[in-house]
Amino acid sequence: MFTQLWPGIISTSLFPRGQVLEAARVLTPNAIGQLRNDEEGFCVSYQQAGLAREYLIDEGGMRRWRQSQSLSAAEEEEILALRRQLRLINTRNRLTHMILMGIAEHQKAYLASGDPLDLKPLSQVALAEWIRSEGQGDSRFLPHGSKLELVDNSMISRLTRGMSVLSPQGQDIPLRDFFPSTRDVHKRMIEAILDEEKEQIRRGDIERAYTDEEIKEKLKERYGVSISRRTVSVCRQGMRIPSSYTRNSNHTYPPGEAHFSFHYALNVASVKANAPEVPGVYEISLAEVEVDYPLCSSGVVYIGSTKNLRKRLRDHLRPGSKNGDLRTLLSNHRTVFRYIVKLRGARAVEKGLCQCFISAYGSLPRCNRIRV
Repeated sequence: MFTQLWPGIISTSLFPRGQVLEAARVLTPNAIGQLRNDEEGFCVSYQQAGLAREYLIDEGGMRRWRQSQSLSAAEEEEILALRRQLRLINTRNRLTHMILMGIAEHQKAYLASGDPLDLKPLSQVALAEWIRSEGQGDSRFLPHGSKLELVDNSMISRLTRGMSVLSPQGQDIPLRDFFPSTRDVHKRMIEAILDEEKEQIRRGDIERAYTDEEIKEKLKERYGVSISRRTVSVCRQGMRIPSSYTRNSNHTYPPGEAHFSFHYALNVASVKANAPEVPGVYEISLAEVEVDYPLCSSGVVYIGSTKNLRKRLRDHLRPGSKNGDLRTLLSNHRTVFRYIVKLRGARAVEKGLCQCFISAYGSLPRCNRIRV
């Protein structure tokens, strides 16, 4: 039925600030497209042409066509089904486009610089409110007459799950990473301060690691962020960064150049939502207890590398997983994972992290069975 009505009665309208990616460009399977910046602001080049537009029906043309045909009851029903399908597709496409435009509006500083420290706190609830506000009149980002008012954060959550977009710099970023909490933003700032600490200690500019009180003062001085010393401690522990006492003892895992993702719960739903299908290195940790290693304790129990992060992590969750020690820990404890995307050289990165862990804690992680 669609082919009979296309393109005379059914046509399409390209979204404002929407484009179609050049045919020669091939993105990762989960990438919607690429956000780009031009003189008018950010636009999105979609990987699939069908996402870059909405479908329009010429009602007068449809009425005349139906009058000229001898349609059966089944064909009339097919027309009704086609209308429903196009309405659903239009809703999905409009919401997808508005999510991307909303991300560009709220995270423009990060998209322009590529520096994670420029990410602003953004909730899906706040983005839903922005989309509803934009959809009440003629939106800057939707064709004239298009409406999108019945939007809530659950719809945004479903659409962004497992999807990513390329930044202007070409980095593949999961859409969920554009929604950091205030705590996530504080963690990134603390991590930047502690990365600087390592470099200053290496150069001999300072003799000891920063205390949580000193980190608190630096957050205020550098970023204008006022939080308590206790909050600094909670953020630091959440990133599994040792105390200043431990850091002063030369425990330096992970190294400063290892840029891990956030920690995510290690379960099937979380892996599906947060682990990309790309090569990389991953770390598995106990969420609530720590293992006593020869030099000090740590929650890290496994470091590995793989050609497909999502597949490997899901394999660890299967009952038949070959690593018996890890399988037992996963069964008896709440665990988390984080990862580094590494399109090339993941095995070398894994080896370096394992050696760093040995230096810091005196042995390999508990469930790493092969010495590197």
